[in-house]
Amino acid sequence: MAFLTRVGDVVGRPVVTLGGDVIAQIKDVVLDPGDGRVTMFTLSGRGLLSGPLREVLHWEGVHALGMDAVMVAARSAVAGPDESRSVGAPDAGVSGARVLTAEGEDMGRVADVVLDVEQDAARMVGYEVRLGDHGAGEATVLLPVPLPAAASGENVVVPEASFRFAVADLAGFREAAAGLEQALKEAR
Repeated sequence: MAFLTRVGDVVGRPVVTLGGDVIAQIKDVVLDPGDGRVTMFTLSGRGLLSGPLREVLHWEGVHALGMDAVMVAARSAVAGPDESRSVGAPDAGVSGARVLTAEGEDMGRVADVVLDVEQDAARMVGYEVRLGDHGAGEATVLLPVPLPAAASGENVVVPEASFRFAVADLAGFREAAAGLEQALKEAR
């Protein structure tokens, strides 16, 4: 089952074994900066007041990323902190980053990241952007972004055309992304 979701909606989902045991919850999502794939999840203990665990869940250990839980075959899918360092996958860390067009116009701030979840992969496909001075107050839009996305901890750079295909909700996001892709092909 393919679906779109926001990283903020994945954070806090329980990690559940196929045997039904809840072993952790998602603390954060780590993306490959080159192709936007989800490479791993950092974990926290169960419950609102629980702290971070010193363990991670690599994507290869995920049985399914569902709408309500992240499923793993067994507790052994979770790795210790030493293994997380060995993969060298930096956190995307773009929440709050300034969104600049390739023409240098400041369009707002990243409020969240949009993921396209499929059976065997999850990939960043866009941003939720708080428009700032370019919108009405605290309005946000969902912005499709072609990959690879240019992002640092402070700024993300998107084609100006991305804003012509911004949508208000996830229901229209796939169509908007297809429209952007076609517009960028025609512009080449």
